[in-house]
Amino acid sequence: MQATLYDYQRYCAEFIKKVPRCGLFLDVGLGKTLITLTAFVELAQQNRLQGHVLVIAPKRIAINTWPDEITKWDHTKHGRYTQLSGLSKKKRDEALDRVATDPPTIYIINRELIPKLVKRFPGESWPFLNVVIDEAQSFKGYSTNGFKALQSIAPYTMRWIELTGTPSPNGLLDIWALIHLLDGGQRLGRNITEYRNRHFVPGRRTPEGYPYEWLLIEGHDRFIHHAIKDVAISMMKKDYLNLPPVTHNVIELEMTKQEREIYNQLKKEKVLPLIDGGAIEAANAAVLSGALLQLSNGAIYADEDRKQVIELHDHKLKALEEIVEGSNGQPILCFYWFKHDVIRLEKYFPNAEVFTGDPEQLKRWNNKEIPLLFAHPASAGHGLNFQYGGHILVFFVVPTSLELYLQSIGRLDRNGQTEPVIVHYLKMRGTVEDRVISTLLDKKVVQQELIDAVKAEIGTMQGVTA
Repeated sequence: MQATLYDYQRYCAEFIKKVPRCGLFLDVGLGKTLITLTAFVELAQQNRLQGHVLVIAPKRIAINTWPDEITKWDHTKHGRYTQLSGLSKKKRDEALDRVATDPPTIYIINRELIPKLVKRFPGESWPFLNVVIDEAQSFKGYSTNGFKALQSIAPYTMRWIELTGTPSPNGLLDIWALIHLLDGGQRLGRNITEYRNRHFVPGRRTPEGYPYEWLLIEGHDRFIHHAIKDVAISMMKKDYLNLPPVTHNVIELEMTKQEREIYNQLKKEKVLPLIDGGAIEAANAAVLSGALLQLSNGAIYADEDRKQVIELHDHKLKALEEIVEGSNGQPILCFYWFKHDVIRLEKYFPNAEVFTGDPEQLKRWNNKEIPLLFAHPASAGHGLNFQYGGHILVFFVVPTSLELYLQSIGRLDRNGQTEPVIVHYLKMRGTVEDRVISTLLDKKVVQQELIDAVKAEIGTMQGVTA
């Protein structure tokens, strides 16, 4: 297939070629994979690319998306690539044994294997001069083994490309790690402490007096935005793609008086007595929030091992049934959160399927062969193309993560979608779900301000042939 790049995609490809260490903060569905592959193909054709390319991605994207994109386009399909994800340790080691003698190759690996890969090729022995991190926000945790591993080999690379649509899902603290991997601390500080002390002040504290919340100093967002503008560009699909509109429909549901009393008892006393003499206890605010969210859904784990489930109501199941009946046979993608959600959903809708990550199942969905598909945002929220199979999405419960929330909607609302996307939210009125949604909106504002600050001004976008 011949690739047709829009002007914004051409701009991004040229940016990668011009700025060896950069971040592309592109909205879901803008074609980050095609842009990156095109840039590297052209660098190779111009004899400006040295050594291997390592692509790091979530496992399902590493196995499905990158190989599919490489073989899909006329100008990329002849490129050499080696799939490291999904292999046994023996086969993966055999492939890595050939790194020193292989001609320039794209190696594709899932992010969980990065610490092991860096341990095998530490420091100056690192053989991948070009690194691409897809869904780079997954390395925002500066204390994680993954970040520390990448930090140790970043100085031994020539090109470093970070791709994400959610660069700061929880606020501007998240951006430090991503920029540090690009520049070693030149723009935002050599370590997180320096960055925090420069731009934030302590907020709420633990009983021992340690801060667990950091508040941005007023006006300092402008300093941060300006500091990274030369190495990061961002774009929103609403500015560059003529996609069908997205309709958000919040379906407010009500508990019965008895159900509300049970909910309020747990909320107030942090203990819910059980008929058998046991009790559900919420030891802290985080546990309590999760327990209340479960009750909003209609069921709750009754033991620490999560083997016993107590059902409170079926309001959301019935609401989903009404959506299915009203869809006139149109396929529906429904996101759940807790394991007991999907157990109850499968029982209530026996003809539905649960997404397994199998490429053949994804093909059947996109061929409109699956009327109702259940998926978890963590397993289907990144990089997979669901837009050809339907345009109706249901949140059985809204994810507490802004990143997963935006990525989930982006499975259907992306380039290639031909129908107006409808997003239904099943929300229990007067519960913790109210706070979850308001918190997501607050975080979305912070992230949008960052994206707006580094937006690329390109002008009118038109298609050009690559």
